Amino acid sequence: MSAKRWALAVTLLLAVCAAGFGVYRFVAHRMQTPAGVPPEVVPASWVEYRTSLGHTQHVGRPGVTCKSCHDYERDGFKNPGPTPCVACHAKEGAKLHASGVTKMTDCLTCHAFAPEQKIPTCISCHTKPEGDFAAITTTHATTDCVTCHSPHGDPSVIATACEGCHTERAPEHAAHAGSAGCGDCHKPHAGAKVALEECSTCHKEPAGPKPAGHDSCIDCHKPHAFVATANVCIGCHGAKETLVAASVPAHAICTSCHEHHDPGAAAASCTGCHSAVKVSHDDKTACISCHEPHAGNVNAVANQCTSCHGNIAHTDTSGHAGAIPCTSCHKPHDFEPPQNKLVLCASCHARESALVSTNKGHTDCASCHGASAHTPNMALTCGTCHAKEEASAPKGHQACLGCHEPHSGSQLPKATCASCHADKTGGPHDALKNGCLTCHRPHGPGGIPKPPACATCHASSGPLPALHTVPAHKDCASCHSPHASKAPDRETCTGTCHADRKTHQPQAQVCTGCHAFVK
Repeated sequence: MSAKRWALAVTLLLAVCAAGFGVYRFVAHRMQTPAGVPPEVVPASWVEYRTSLGHTQHVGRPGVTCKSCHDYERDGFKNPGPTPCVACHAKEGAKLHASGVTKMTDCLTCHAFAPEQKIPTCISCHTKPEGDFAAITTTHATTDCVTCHSPHGDPSVIATACEGCHTERAPEHAAHAGSAGCGDCHKPHAGAKVALEECSTCHKEPAGPKPAGHDSCIDCHKPHAFVATANVCIGCHGAKETLVAASVPAHAICTSCHEHHDPGAAAASCTGCHSAVKVSHDDKTACISCHEPHAGNVNAVANQCTSCHGNIAHTDTSGHAGAIPCTSCHKPHDFEPPQNKLVLCASCHARESALVSTNKGHTDCASCHGASAHTPNMALTCGTCHAKEEASAPKGHQACLGCHEPHSGSQLPKATCASCHADKTGGPHDALKNGCLTCHRPHGPGGIPKPPACATCHASSGPLPALHTVPAHKDCASCHSPHASKAPDRETCTGTCHADRKTHQPQAQVCTGCHAFVK
């Protein structure tokens, strides 16, 4: 290229540079000098502040000038504070955000006007509790706050249905009157676990201690469903065999007996269904003393009586002389037998009870059979009451029941002297009016203590005649037997006193044919 062309090119390049610099100076001047503001008043930092978010939102809008916010003639361009904001934003200024808390805020807290000042987020202030307002930690920390809050609104919380975001929840618990919905349990900024602590704020009952393993409400009440079913018990406790559940459907449901919040008090729940049953069993008033709900043979209505009263009998049918069930005398729930024992005994011993009614001394069964009805005394000891009769009874007469019916005390029809003393019948005394009792008594204290002398009856007509007067013949028993069926014969005389006369007049049948004893 020629030198001339080089010179032309350099000249054009310088011209373009000069034009560009002029444009730059013009723009810079416009940026550094706001419209209507004397250049000498504009601060050097104008360009930096002009590009901040707060200024770009205001500068250039119709009716908005620097003087709308800055009184530069008096104060220059220093920070005017939030005061000018309310001139245009009266509605927002009437409801300052978070007013009344310990840390006050103003418009400039959230709206950035300084160079490179980022727009503050809610979380930048609310990571810690602020007065009555909880900290935003994890729950909803990533959710745009304006979804639920209107910073200048009144109220500031926008009524937003939680189901809009939490579609998986079905809060049946919120169906009751006066419910605040999810807010009954959940605090907007608190974690979900905090809701577990809220149960007691509404549910101060039930009173009383919580049983082991039932400390957490959600063990049985699942969140958002809340209604606990009987099957929830089985989840922890497993299926249990229950007393006669096959025939009593209510027994198959845990909550029929176990109160939800105090399951250990089930022993007292029986009266809820069995209120008509009144138990009198010494100090055992709890039904489960005899009716075990989950243990033993659940098909047996009640435990054996002898499971507690083994000292009385080995089995429930071995007491009272055996083969008598306990329930024959003791009713299932009213165990105390009637005070009138005669009535109780008569239920099985009607014949005996009728007999003792005629014998005042025998009306108390215990007087002969002992105080314990479980082990009655069958070996009667009549001598306890009839000591004189027992002491005076001759040998062979000590067995009272040989002659007497034990309950009425009367003499048995078959209990005659001849029933035991058949060899003493047929004698000359059989025709006597009182029979054997003329000379004998079975026992004392009444009657004749011992047989009287023969002369008591046979001396009424004077001394006996003839050979009766011989001294050796004075003892009647020497020749006469009171129970003999025949009069004295030859053997009577020759067999004892007159043995030397056995061959005397052998053809004679009796001695009295010659030796007279009568007149």
